[in-house]
Amino acid sequence: MHYAVPIIFEGQIRRIGTDHGSGYHAIRQSEHPGGTPYFPPVVNGLDYLVSVVEHLKPDAPSPRDLKYAVLHLAAGAEVLLKARLQMEHWTLVFSHPGRAVRDEVEQGTLISCTPKEARERVENIVGIPVAKPDAEALDQLAKMRNALQHYGLVGPAANAQAIETLTAKVLGFLMPFLDDHVLGRLTEDEQGEMEHELVRIRSGLRDIQAYAVQRLRSLGPKLGPLRNRTLQCPECSQWAYVPSPTPIPDTLRPNRVYYVTTCYFCEIQHVESETAAFQYLVNHTIYEYRNAFGETIYPSKAFVCPQCATDSLAPRARLAADPDTEVNFCFRCAAPVSVPS
Repeated sequence: MHYAVPIIFEGQIRRIGTDHGSGYHAIRQSEHPGGTPYFPPVVNGLDYLVSVVEHLKPDAPSPRDLKYAVLHLAAGAEVLLKARLQMEHWTLVFSHPGRAVRDEVEQGTLISCTPKEARERVENIVGIPVAKPDAEALDQLAKMRNALQHYGLVGPAANAQAIETLTAKVLGFLMPFLDDHVLGRLTEDEQGEMEHELVRIRSGLRDIQAYAVQRLRSLGPKLGPLRNRTLQCPECSQWAYVPSPTPIPDTLRPNRVYYVTTCYFCEIQHVESETAAFQYLVNHTIYEYRNAFGETIYPSKAFVCPQCATDSLAPRARLAADPDTEVNFCFRCAAPVSVPS
């Protein structure tokens, strides 16, 4: 089935950090009372990831748990990507490598590159490929962290299931990245120091993964008949975003009706088809273009549907029934539509 594709972690529990099950918690060196703080880059990144899986407990995490899971996952991802850049060359973590000063690295006073720049340098300079879904998840995480730090986490983004799903995706990228491109460059002693961190992370990962798989499996009977109008959710990225073609009347205003789009996974809802289409457009299609003057234009709304004449059209959309094919999809009509060329 194409809908609700689970996030697969099979084969990632390997090399350093044997998984002893989700109930196993080794005492790490950094947790001993009275110890001296020692967090070199890779250890520091792993410590952030330990915090993430601890905050996303198998039982329902609190809003505070979700807040720190986002902050610490974003920090961990950034630290680990930059650690790999440093392994390639110490100047690559600077915002402007040509102006790099080694003392600033050792003193921690450097102005470093952004998380997006770090990912792009890992790809373009180090030569480590990052799949498009992984890149999108990392970028989405950085935006969520930025919003949380500067403005707070409210509205559609403040969704427990969407946060857990994004966490699973980012961790699903980071663990193979560590195994394949980072840990092998460390000494045996350094690897030994990280054993307990990796055990804790891999154990916690299984709980997050199990949650996503279980929920997606339970949604199968509902989503199966809706595959021809099921899209990827702009919040959680699961194939569970379903517009309804049936108008729902406003009980207070009889002349007003709503066309509701619902994600069955994270349960976000948009009661306006125009809003649902624009959110999808921004997150899952090409939402910028150049005008006749060569200027980059970012649409402020979705496109006009030739069938219903509302701003509910998302070009280049993909449906769960055939995710490899792009269609012009109208969220008001809840169906693909033909657009005159």
